[in-house]
Amino acid sequence: MCACFKAYQVARAQPGVTCCLIGATQGSISRIFWRTLAEMNREYGLGATPLKGVEGWSMTLPNGSQIVLLPVDSVEAADKVRGLSRVAFVCVDECQRYKKDVLDYLLLDVIKAMFIDLRAKGESAQLWLMGTPNPLGKVGTFWEYGQRRGAEVHTGTTFDNEKLGTREQIEAVVAEMLAEEGQTKESTWYRREILAEWCVDLARRVYSFDDDRNTIDVIPPCDHFALIGDIGVRDADAVAKVGWRDGDPTLYLVDEYIARGQDTLDLAEMTRKAIADCQPLVTAFDGGGLGLKVIATLRKLFPKVAIRAVTKPPVNLQVKALNNRLRSGFKCLRTSRFYAEIRNSEWEDGIVNGKIIETGHSDIVPALRYAALELARLLPEKQREKTPAELEQEKRDADVERAERNRRLQNRASEYEPEQWDDTNSDESD
Repeated sequence: MCACFKAYQVARAQPGVTCCLIGATQGSISRIFWRTLAEMNREYGLGATPLKGVEGWSMTLPNGSQIVLLPVDSVEAADKVRGLSRVAFVCVDECQRYKKDVLDYLLLDVIKAMFIDLRAKGESAQLWLMGTPNPLGKVGTFWEYGQRRGAEVHTGTTFDNEKLGTREQIEAVVAEMLAEEGQTKESTWYRREILAEWCVDLARRVYSFDDDRNTIDVIPPCDHFALIGDIGVRDADAVAKVGWRDGDPTLYLVDEYIARGQDTLDLAEMTRKAIADCQPLVTAFDGGGLGLKVIATLRKLFPKVAIRAVTKPPVNLQVKALNNRLRSGFKCLRTSRFYAEIRNSEWEDGIVNGKIIETGHSDIVPALRYAALELARLLPEKQREKTPAELEQEKRDADVERAERNRRLQNRASEYEPEQWDDTNSDESD
């Protein structure tokens, strides 16, 4: 509603400009934007002419300005937006639904270029991003864009939408939804979908990464090192230099080597520098795709280094291995690519070991999955922290054991000192 109002406001104030409303699918922009634009045009007599075309739907105002509706769900679809000129206002709705690479491309490459012609003439151009907070918390392009200098952030709860009815009516519907979903007002679903809070739904996160537990300000000197790499066929090559200390179960991400568009010789040079820098105990690369041929080439170039293919079980087992490492001892810097990308994956519909949805593709996270598998037996295990449920169960077991011990003591006292026991009970009964 507010985006449609803003689009009409800008289009009527500036003749010959284009206002663009973007949604994730044709169905969503039809439901969210087109119906509202048509109702406002009819109710307020704006004189706009509607047109449903192949490339998009539009409303053309009497002053020559247009409001264009476009579905964008891929990089290819984002490219089609490039043809628009004199763009004065863009709103991208449902930002939480976009994959990170698509939204990054749309915002930083396409829309930014669309604003150049007006801004070069000293005229203004505005960008609105709308959507529900990310289930993974304060990560992703939607969140990052709101943290930019000069960006204004406005939030509202479901109860603020007067179009939905009175507060009492909305409360009743929300209560029904909570009952249907088995949720409470303390749940992350309620806080995110109803109150628009940026809270983490930990159950949806693929990786058990914790800022307090898994980050460190300075990587300490390590005694041993390993180089574990993910060879990209179309994506970037990523090699993780990890290290550990004698008597310390913690695995440290010491350095990252990430480069796109490399050939085998480029990767060999990157590997040579890493080997010379740390003399690794283990050097292993992903052998998928053309990886085995690359590994064979690296072995010939570095005959004194034992280079092999990584162990590569199904992805869910790789995820399990990395999660075990994250819980038992792992540290990285907040400036690392791994830190930026480890929180960007979620389980579809919250189903663990199901399909993984990546908010943005990562080249370094797979390398760390392989590292967790390759180094599991080289690192001393840290005793796993018990969950609240396990601690509570231990308390219940201890209470049961204590009660049973007291019962046996009472039976023993009754068996060996019956007269004294009877006297005590007799006194108390009086």
